[in-house]
Amino acid sequence: MGRARVARRRRWNRNPLDSQGENHCGGSGGAERNVIVPPKVNLGVFSLSWPIFLQLTFTYCMGLVDTWALGRISDAAAASVGSVNTVTTFVLMMFSFLGQGGSLVYARMLGQGKHRKVQECYSVALLLHILLGVVASAVLLIWAREMAQLLGLRGPLLSYGTTFLQVVGGSCALHSLVAMFGGVMAANGFTRAGMFAAVLTNIVNIVLIYLLVLLPAGPRWGVRGIALSTALATAAGLLFSAWLVFFRIRIRFRRPPSAERLREHGALLMAFALPTMLEPAFWQAAQITTTRIIAAVGPDELAARMYTLSITNMIGMFGSALSQGLQIAVGHLAGAGELDRIRRITRTTRLVGVGVALTLALVAGLSGGWIMDQFTDSPEVAESGRLLLWCGLLYLPGSSLIMTTASTLRAVGHVTYPAAVGILVLWGVFIPLAYALSLPLGLAIIGVMIAMAIDENLRALLLSVRWRHISAPQRAHRIVGKPKSAPVAGS
Repeated sequence: MGRARVARRRRWNRNPLDSQGENHCGGSGGAERNVIVPPKVNLGVFSLSWPIFLQLTFTYCMGLVDTWALGRISDAAAASVGSVNTVTTFVLMMFSFLGQGGSLVYARMLGQGKHRKVQECYSVALLLHILLGVVASAVLLIWAREMAQLLGLRGPLLSYGTTFLQVVGGSCALHSLVAMFGGVMAANGFTRAGMFAAVLTNIVNIVLIYLLVLLPAGPRWGVRGIALSTALATAAGLLFSAWLVFFRIRIRFRRPPSAERLREHGALLMAFALPTMLEPAFWQAAQITTTRIIAAVGPDELAARMYTLSITNMIGMFGSALSQGLQIAVGHLAGAGELDRIRRITRTTRLVGVGVALTLALVAGLSGGWIMDQFTDSPEVAESGRLLLWCGLLYLPGSSLIMTTASTLRAVGHVTYPAAVGILVLWGVFIPLAYALSLPLGLAIIGVMIAMAIDENLRALLLSVRWRHISAPQRAHRIVGKPKSAPVAGS
């Protein structure tokens, strides 16, 4: 009986990508607990990516459940929370990318076999996420009403928005820690553990919404109940993630021996994380500007854009998951000096990403009529939506190529270049072109789609050229040579 339990535990703990055994590292004299780390050169991109895809899907579904529950309360509640949710979504996205930046550092150190150093890095990252999370939570909790007012909410809408922002925004520290533990597990190859945490969070959220909001005999707390459900579900996911890291997978955190080492690890983490965070921040701002441009075109086009985003975002999630899995695998391989394997898996993953995005975009275009019928009864909105879904063929493959190529560049230490290209092309090409083509030149929403296609494909081209340049044999030592203490400059 005891042996069966031990066997099950070993099977669970074993790296899902490793069929050849496990690496264990520990301190001298057996004083330290064994730490299971994946082998340096045996990480499969698909094995890493499919749990990430499901994790992203479950996270997306959690937002859909909240929106559905808000609609059961009132349209005013849904509208007000939708407005303030732009703030919380932005903050949570920053923590997510901070966690991904940390996972880049961990993966490279694990690939180099620097187990003691990566354990110190985990502790520094934990401290960093706690500090930033507490600051963000305090800001959103204290100034929730002022932020809701800045977003134009008044009267009952202001009350709804303030309540949601105080509770969900005030729990940002929990989201920050979830992102940190997720990055640690992913870098060690345990992406399925993050998926299980997302499943638990969704289940708890649904149960709490039913008990606190929808149950006839319950308290029926409305917006406050939905916000509390989200915060408590996140807390449950955090506790489960911490249990997985410390007790199930048994990843050891080690305190840095000196203040100098702490500063060194903190600087390295921020050097990788800041560019990774800046690009999505500017991208989010560009999406807000794009929405304002489409709103100026007309209400039908704006409604069609909002409806079709739910479809294109789902297609994009596959590319995002693939790129995150590739980033982890390449980080390990770069640390191990395996340039040939990096080239091979990068080429295969990019081709698969583009092929899947093209196929899904084609399916969405062919199913456009049926899809739009599920969203709206307006013939004008449905027609615009069908057109937008067909336009996905122009930019979704390029978007997938951007994600996979940028992840490869970041994984080998070139974190600045993808961020610089993303920011400059978005704001230097896409936004001016979208405005000029749609409004002054009268192409309406087609002008926005043309600008988007040019933007996505231009960025994909620039990133691909950069990767081809730095991965050439005569320059290979720059990405697989002696590890550096900071990322390579993007120039």
